Amino acid sequence: MRILILSSEFPPGPGGIGTHAHQLAKYFSVEGHPALVLSPQAYVTDVEREAFNAQQTFDIITFPAKGNSVVKAIFRAKALTKALQDFRPDIVLVSGGRSIWLSAFVIRGKRTPWVVAGHGTEFGATSGFSTRLTRLACKQANAVITVSEHTRSTIASQGITKPRTKVIHNGADARFFQILPQSEINAFRRKVNSEDQFVLLTVGNVTPRKGQEWVIRALPEIVKRHPQVVYWMAGLPSEQQKLELLAASLGVSANIRFWGRVDQQTLLNLYNACDLFVMTSQQLKNGDFEGFGIAVIEAALCGKASVVTDNSGLAEAVQDGSTGLLVPQGQVEPIARAVINLIESPEKRNSLSTTAHTRALRQQTWDRVGAAYLEFFEEVLSEA
Repeated sequence: MRILILSSEFPPGPGGIGTHAHQLAKYFSVEGHPALVLSPQAYVTDVEREAFNAQQTFDIITFPAKGNSVVKAIFRAKALTKALQDFRPDIVLVSGGRSIWLSAFVIRGKRTPWVVAGHGTEFGATSGFSTRLTRLACKQANAVITVSEHTRSTIASQGITKPRTKVIHNGADARFFQILPQSEINAFRRKVNSEDQFVLLTVGNVTPRKGQEWVIRALPEIVKRHPQVVYWMAGLPSEQQKLELLAASLGVSANIRFWGRVDQQTLLNLYNACDLFVMTSQQLKNGDFEGFGIAVIEAALCGKASVVTDNSGLAEAVQDGSTGLLVPQGQVEPIARAVINLIESPEKRNSLSTTAHTRALRQQTWDRVGAAYLEFFEEVLSEA
């Protein structure tokens, strides 16, 4: 099976949609299914991008990430058309809002089946031109795979009932994300002066949707009982200045640290060095929401339990009370109470962490996800 992947983002830059596309492309290629990726690769230098691409077992056609939007759209349409002609895929996997529009325009009328990978951001808005365009474009696809039941219910509420949908949860890379030897963890914590601290960690773009603000708002209550707590944030520091001002106004500036965008080895060290993973994402007024939360599974593979917010795909990344704790969105007190509970109950925290690690290894790896995608692709091709 020859598989073309059209994505709105791709590594080495950050982003869950890009991670999803990359891991599936790797799996397909290793399993003997030739893959070709078309995507922008933003937030990185040319040297970083070229070094990354050279290591892959599949080809990547990089779209320009900057420039006039009309020129970019024309370039992408031509590139997709050429890829369909030259690569001759059996099926196309489309990931990201604008990629869905492009596919509906270019693939329409052709015999190549295509499947939408629905994450969350692209389906959040409930009105406006882009929402109508996404709805119309999705109806031309052969199927929609959503990363969570939450995303599928959102799609259904917008009237996207055709084509059929299937939920395949995201996974994480169990070959890379793993529990490090305690000696390595201790050495890293010494290096970053965190030996005696209780470390909370969030991984993701520092934005309102990822919800780092709510952990900072909860810190005064947490720190009042446990002054050794520090909150680490790894990811593009989009809202760093705003959150620094917030922390200063709350008197917790000494208890936060922005790591910015980090390399993979540092990210692995951060997951292992933290004591508790937190992701308090929220749905924004424009409808944008967390589709799943790959970072939660990466943390679990590193042996960490999570505190996450409900009413999003995050609620499906954990099992409440078994692999982590669910708290309401946009509420400070429940976040503080959950974190304090797990600080003061190391047995409970260790139990959650152990169960999270076991579940991630058994059920939440990209190998399992990739196999589910291939099985569904076979169904789509037989129907087509």
